[in-house]
Amino acid sequence: MVKLIEVIGRRPDLTHAYFLKHLSTTHLEVVDRVPEFRNRVRRYVQNHLFVDPNELADIHGLSISTNADGLIEVWWDRFSDIMGAFQEPRYLEIIRPDELAFGDVPGAWGVTAQETLVMERNGFSGLIKLFIFLKRPVRTPHAAFRSRWQAIREHQLSPATAFHTHVGRFVENWVSQDPAESLPGMKPYDLVAELWLESLQDVAQLAADPNFLRAVGGAAAGHIDRSHTLMYVAKENPAAAEWLRKSQGRR
Repeated sequence: MVKLIEVIGRRPDLTHAYFLKHLSTTHLEVVDRVPEFRNRVRRYVQNHLFVDPNELADIHGLSISTNADGLIEVWWDRFSDIMGAFQEPRYLEIIRPDELAFGDVPGAWGVTAQETLVMERNGFSGLIKLFIFLKRPVRTPHAAFRSRWQAIREHQLSPATAFHTHVGRFVENWVSQDPAESLPGMKPYDLVAELWLESLQDVAQLAADPNFLRAVGGAAAGHIDRSHTLMYVAKENPAAAEWLRKSQGRR
């Protein structure tokens, strides 16, 4: 399957709380009115980003971005299904106006990727996520970046004490490098590392581990273009995934 990761902020005249409420309720009701769009989707996850500096105050060592409000993960069978869904006439007629009603649509961006599960602890159910968007240096081929990252993951990241203790699930989203499989508004990243944890305090503990920091962008991390690294902390909204299951079950 192909995974679309979208980063979107609120309309500037709205609050973060209003954005999240609309995203979690009204927007899903609107999407439900367009089954020709909805039924192309295989999985759907909403992640509500933390944007309050007070909530993130204990996390040191990581530069957490607060310039967006939601991070959406959508799975499709193939790239052509994404293109087809967003070209549906009733998507443009019904869903698009609702997106504009609460989201900063012109400022939204994302990536298309292939998801690979690297690690998952038995029985883990944490909903806090750390997303790390990574880009290779200009003169480094994608294959070389991938090889270097995988070596660092095995020998430095995974063995880090805080990683072993606090991360319950770890996914690598490898971004498509095929220009033909790029949507408008996509950014040229190579990898989105996605880590699940139990709490914000666990994120703080992870951020305090020097081995973890070196792996994801320390001064010696020549395999990463650190000027483009972006990190977001979010809480998954399980109700959104349940909405899709129930909605498609009625078709």
